[in-house]
Amino acid sequence: MLYDDEFDFEEEESSKSALIIDDSDINREILSFYLQEQGYETFFAEDGEEGVNSYNNINPSITFLDIVMPKLSGLEVLREIKKINPNAIVIMVSSYVSKHNLQKAKELNANWFLMKPFTKEKLVEIVKRFKRI
Repeated sequence: MLYDDEFDFEEEESSKSALIIDDSDINREILSFYLQEQGYETFFAEDGEEGVNSYNNINPSITFLDIVMPKLSGLEVLREIKKINPNAIVIMVSSYVSKHNLQKAKELNANWFLMKPFTKEKLVEIVKRFKRI
């Protein structure tokens, strides 16, 4: 018979993964640093096309997605990710916010919109909101 203390609950925590799709090295590094502090394994994509391919291969717990990128925009990537997995958790991250981009992201079922620059506390708050249990 197994008892509660025989289960390794830490294993589930270590399986958290985050995909960061952003063409800025510094933004990828900052997000990665904060997410790793929260126990996430992080993966990167430098443009929209690579982002869709990476999403397919990784199937991350959460995705952070810039809007303005080469090859495919963040909104185009969001559309593709939601086709692959309608339940995907996608956080849009951008310093360029227009009414059009906010409305389009909402229509495409983005889960949240994080403004750059952001604080560690704001990122942690968002991650906790969407943490899969």
